[in-house]
Amino acid sequence: MMTISRRSCAAALSLLLLGACGVSQQTGLTEKKPVEGGIGGTGIVGTLTDFGSLVINGLKVETDQATRVTDAFGEHGIETLAIGQNLTIEAETSEGQLVARRVHITHPVIGTVEQISADGRSAQIAGVPVDLESSAFGRLSVGERVAISGVWRGERIVASRVDSLKDPGSDALAGVFRTTPELGMTIGGRPVSIAKDTEPADGSFVTAIGRADQDGFIVEDLTVGRFTGAAGALSDLSVEGYLETADTAPFYAVSGLGHSFDPKAKLRPFLADRNLFTGRYVGTFAVEAATRLPEDLEQRRTIIREILAGGGSDLSRPAR
Repeated sequence: MMTISRRSCAAALSLLLLGACGVSQQTGLTEKKPVEGGIGGTGIVGTLTDFGSLVINGLKVETDQATRVTDAFGEHGIETLAIGQNLTIEAETSEGQLVARRVHITHPVIGTVEQISADGRSAQIAGVPVDLESSAFGRLSVGERVAISGVWRGERIVASRVDSLKDPGSDALAGVFRTTPELGMTIGGRPVSIAKDTEPADGSFVTAIGRADQDGFIVEDLTVGRFTGAAGALSDLSVEGYLETADTAPFYAVSGLGHSFDPKAKLRPFLADRNLFTGRYVGTFAVEAATRLPEDLEQRRTIIREILAGGGSDLSRPAR
């Protein structure tokens, strides 16, 4: 079983997409030297595409009795995991395998469906615009409460899974916190009300639990940060998502991530597309490879299955 390396699984996806979809391109980014002091943990942010291990971003991640599964509301069993969920995984390498110490189910929004477009491809949920991937798991009905899995694209969410909720519990919103002159405090562009003594740093990834209303989102409980240190200090990252513009070099960031890229990263060619970014974490994300991904979840699942069925050997090839 392959583990993530500094060159990682983006190389394999690049090679396969080049033949299958004609849309792959490598970044040409210079390779960064490893951080001194030994191997750290691997942080993975992406969509769960298969089981038999957790298959995410083209990687196989094992679980054991020590693996913790959580979401915004607490601990869960491993059976809670489902295809199409967006996961944040903290993994360590053990006997050549990636083993998850923490698997967090990240729902960008949980709340009531307020509107659905005529074609059923987009909706507004707890005040947040949501677009459905063509092969997303689950469907929407106005008035029902749902948990949305997916990734941010600017101030919209691209959903890969919809789970209907029967309980009348709290709403949730997870994304990047920012303060703007026009809207004040926001998460993912949605105005929020947060007590001043708990206001996080601008650009932080946060998970808010509370209540959505017509004016915004009233925050009752707030957690700051995406990774908790469950697998130790991170040394590698594998991240799926869309780019958005930023005010500082390299002038791009992954929507909804809350991490900064190394200022030397050359990311402009990937601005319009869904991407897989991999590289070292050195206080900033020293991305070394980026690969355009198909928009459709089933296409991504097929590509990854073909890689793994071939033994996964491509996962360690240099991205050159």
